[in-house]
Amino acid sequence: MENDGFIVIEGIHKNPNNIETLDEKTKKVHGPFKRKQAEVLAKSLIQKNVDNFYHRAWVIKEGLEINNICEECRKEEESVKQNLIMHGYKICYSCNLAKTIFPI
Repeated sequence: MENDGFIVIEGIHKNPNNIETLDEKTKKVHGPFKRKQAEVLAKSLIQKNVDNFYHRAWVIKEGLEINNICEECRKEEESVKQNLIMHGYKICYSCNLAKTIFPI
């Protein structure tokens, strides 16, 4: 099924807005799940640790390499990683905007 294979990664970060700053000693990986199940687990982990500003839980597609290369245009952009973390897809802001304006 296309929704299978999402994992939840939780742990303590030096910069809680950047997955690359995850302290490997605190890293826990849960899954794989269907996308909705992974999002529910991540939400519960975040709520459970709401008092710890540096604790985060991320939902990502299992096997995806976390980098800044857009799957559409193959350019390296910072927005790719942000979209991967926020929405679960590796696409840059420009390609996302183009798909929104001109859906195919």
